[in-house]
Amino acid sequence: MYYSGQEIVEIAVRIEENGNEFYTTAAETITGSNDIKGLFTDLAEKEILHIAIFEKLARGFDAESFDFGNQDAADYIDHLAESHIFGKPDSGRTLALALKTPKEALEAAYKFENDSVDFYTELLKYTRSDSKKLVQEIIEEEMEHAAEIKRFL
Repeated sequence: MYYSGQEIVEIAVRIEENGNEFYTTAAETITGSNDIKGLFTDLAEKEILHIAIFEKLARGFDAESFDFGNQDAADYIDHLAESHIFGKPDSGRTLALALKTPKEALEAAYKFENDSVDFYTELLKYTRSDSKKLVQEIIEEEMEHAAEIKRFL
């Protein structure tokens, strides 16, 4: 499957929106652990910032921002998007409501952040021009989020 740069940005926004829903819902449902609740509240806010970055990228989008002419590359991006824990609409809230313990929520969050690093790292390989810097910033933030979560595991 071939993705346009605009479609990739839309996928990234959906992932971040689902992340925000997951963290917000998890923070609301966790009882007894103010530290984890605080972590998830903070991460929910950071997902909103990521959405803003991708929307900025979309506003400045030009045909040269991404190069997905190679079918293998497009297929791999498709696989990463579909296998991402939050690659499907409304999956963030659904997952958060299914979790029974703060530890399960942390484990899911850690997987989400690492899946995001994988997705954006692959995306970076096919990103050109000024968009590279924005995608790299997202990767670094996702890695920081994973490190924050890991401290609680």
